[in-house]
Amino acid sequence: MAKTKKQNKQEQDAQTTEIVSAEADDTVATTTAPADIAEAEGPKTPKIVIDGVEYDASDLSDPAKGAVASLQFAEAKLMALQNELAVCQTARFAYIKGLKSELEDKAS
Repeated sequence: MAKTKKQNKQEQDAQTTEIVSAEADDTVATTTAPADIAEAEGPKTPKIVIDGVEYDASDLSDPAKGAVASLQFAEAKLMALQNELAVCQTARFAYIKGLKSELEDKAS
């Protein structure tokens, strides 16, 4: 059965943010669901998992909430930089290919 546009939108609206620190086992994750799904399942509280221990994000101190926000910002920035690097590498390969083609044409 084909998914409707509404179902696809709901899936896209469900956001999961995951931050992995320098330690491979340290993960901070928050999950939010679309309002209609959250109402049906009850309210969801964000959870944070560090070294396999789950914490309720609503119970965090202000400094801890600040650290989570900083981690999320850093993760988003790293993702943007990785995407920019991928674009630059693709352009570099295209320029090299074009240059090789130009040099081979000139040598012929």
